[in-house]
Amino acid sequence: MVIAQYINFKRDLGMGFRSQAEILETFTRAIGQRDIKQVTPLAVQAFIAGSGPPTSAWLQRYYTMRAFYRYAMSRGFVAAAPLPTKLPKIPPAQQPYLYTAGELQRMLTATAILWTPRTPWRPAQFRALLLLLYGTGLRISEALSLTLRDVDAAEGLLTIRKTKFFKERMVPFGPKLAQELAAFERRRRREQSMFAGEEAPFFATGWGTRWGRGHVEHLFRLVCVEAGVLGSEGARWRPRIHDLRHTAAQHRVEAWYRDGKDVQRMLPQLATYLGHRDIGSVQRYLHMTPELLHEAGRRFERYAVGLTRP
Repeated sequence: MVIAQYINFKRDLGMGFRSQAEILETFTRAIGQRDIKQVTPLAVQAFIAGSGPPTSAWLQRYYTMRAFYRYAMSRGFVAAAPLPTKLPKIPPAQQPYLYTAGELQRMLTATAILWTPRTPWRPAQFRALLLLLYGTGLRISEALSLTLRDVDAAEGLLTIRKTKFFKERMVPFGPKLAQELAAFERRRRREQSMFAGEEAPFFATGWGTRWGRGHVEHLFRLVCVEAGVLGSEGARWRPRIHDLRHTAAQHRVEAWYRDGKDVQRMLPQLATYLGHRDIGSVQRYLHMTPELLHEAGRRFERYAVGLTRP
């Protein structure tokens, strides 16, 4: 079917195309096995609308279907795109939660609640995962894909093989994180010795399989509740594990300001470190917090004092 052809076309270009492929495969199941020319505008618009009020998912379905129909039209599969002509008003996207140093410390302490007689290593494992996510800004999918071979604590280096854009990259990290990961790895190899081959997951279940994201997010919610990290009162959304990536980027920029670094020059380096294609992609991870405004203000004050000197 043309949808499968389109998905393969995108992946051949080197794109991950995971979420879009899921949307298109869901659409295929919804319309059944039929020629794309037989799909009515009503069916397409009903699929995009979904159930309930419009959300950001509505836009994701819309833009995915629009790109697909452009492809189908360019190759003569259809003559027109049966898409909605008006876009509804979509509520603002979820804003990331930026953790404070105190909250991060409480979360690390709260990992103790994850202990069970069958999984005594789990608190140390989840603690190592939180430190890794905050210390490197990895995507959660990248962290869970790590194998024992990919983590070189002695050299302070990660090898990220399953990236968003299918490009392998090396991620260095500091001595404190190296010490934490080395201690966890020793325990990991000792207490899960049956699953200690170099290709085994760094974060493994009791059966030797890699941790699933849904399971990790469930454990994260337990830790947040125990630590009292629930977000501001009346907030629409709860803090997410992905927000550790936002926090890592934000705290790095604030530290650069405090250290007097040339932040504009270093932002491309941060983009590369986080695995982005360009500097524009990293900008959505940076937010005008009071801390960042304070540091920027201090820098401008030093600059202004320099201008007024004779």
